[in-house]
Amino acid sequence: MTLDLVKLSTHVKSMGNTLQDRGIRYPGWVAHGRRQLRALSRDWQELKAVASQSNRRLATPLGPLDKRRALPDLPHAYRTIATDGSQIEPDRHGNADYYLLNVGWAVIQYGIGAAAELASEASLYFEPEDLYIVHGERRVPVQDRHLSARRACREMAKAADLAATPGTVGVPTVVLADGTLQVWVLADQPDNFLRDALLVPYLDEMKRVRDTGVPLASYMSRPRHSEVTGLLREATCKRDEDPCDACAGTLREQCIFERITDRALFEDLDLGERSALFQATLAPELERYYREQIPCFFYVNVGSELARVEVPSWTADNPDWLDLIQAVVFDQCRKGLGYPNALARAHEQAVVSSADRKAFAYFLDGMLARLGVPHRSSEKQISKRLRAV
Repeated sequence: MTLDLVKLSTHVKSMGNTLQDRGIRYPGWVAHGRRQLRALSRDWQELKAVASQSNRRLATPLGPLDKRRALPDLPHAYRTIATDGSQIEPDRHGNADYYLLNVGWAVIQYGIGAAAELASEASLYFEPEDLYIVHGERRVPVQDRHLSARRACREMAKAADLAATPGTVGVPTVVLADGTLQVWVLADQPDNFLRDALLVPYLDEMKRVRDTGVPLASYMSRPRHSEVTGLLREATCKRDEDPCDACAGTLREQCIFERITDRALFEDLDLGERSALFQATLAPELERYYREQIPCFFYVNVGSELARVEVPSWTADNPDWLDLIQAVVFDQCRKGLGYPNALARAHEQAVVSSADRKAFAYFLDGMLARLGVPHRSSEKQISKRLRAV
C-alpha cells in the first residue's frame, strides 16, 4: 500500500467536521432557497431576461417556478428503447493505436405484445481518420471528451435506428438515453472544426429520432446541477452591496445558493410528481448548433431519488409527450428497483468489464503476432508489468 493513511487521517477528520457543520446548516439553506423560489415564481417572465443577460449557465424558466405536475396515468401498454455505451480508450503505450466502442440496447414492450430485445454491438476504430480530427495542420487525437462525444453519437444513432422500427400499432414508444443531451465540446480557435466534427453528427442523429415521431428523454441519477439555484442567486443576492439575512454573518463570504443544488430545491416533490419545466442556457457558440433541439429539463421524484430528466425542445413542446415520459420514467424506476429498467439492461449489454479488456488485449496481441505485426509496447508500459526492486 502506497497511501499513508495515518497522515491522511487529519484530512479525513477535517472533512468530517466540515460535513457535520454543513449538515447542521443545510436545512436552513434549503428552506431559504425554497422560500425564494416560491416568492419569485410568478416573475418567471422577468427571470427569462435575467437568464438571457447573464454570462453564467442559468436555467431559463418556461412557466411559474413552483408549477408541479402530479403523476399522470400510465398507458396500458408501452414500448421503451434505451441505449448506453462503453469503450476501451486509446493507449499510446500499447501494441497498436485504436479504440473500441461498445453500444448496448434494450427494447422492451410491456402489456400488449410484450417482448424484449437485449443486444450489443462493438466496433473497432484504427484508421487515421478515426484516431484524429484533422483540420489543416492541426491533428487532435480522439480521446477523453472527444471520445465520449463519439460514443454518444453512436448511442443516439442506434436509438434512432431502433425508433424507426415500427412497434405494435397504438402502443406509444419512448426513447431513453443515459446522462445528458448536452454534448460539451471544448472551444477551439480559430475555427469550430471540433464542434463540426463531433457535435453536428450527434445532433443529426437526434433529428433522426425526431423524424420517427417518437419522444426522446435522458435520465440523470443524482444530478448535481445548479442552474435554477444560480438563477435565484442572480435575481436576488446582492451580498456585495447589502447581503440578505441568509448570506450575512458567517455565510457572508459565500451565498447560500452556491452551497445548495437544484436537487435540494425540489426534493419536496410528492411521489411521482415533476417540477416546472426549464430550458438549459447554452453558450452562444453551442446554441447555434442546437437550435430547435436545445435541451429542456425537469425534476421528478421517482421514489428512490430525485432525478433530472432532459428532453429536446421538440419533445418539450408536446404536453402529452411530457406526461408520457413522466409516467414511463416513474414506472421504469419501479421496475428497475430505483433506476430505469431499460437503461439498466442496456448498460449491462454495453459495459466492457476489466476481464473483457484483458481478454481483448490478449486476443489482439495474439492476432497481430500471427499476422507478423511487430510488438511495440512502450518502455513505460513494460515497466508497469515488471519490478526492478
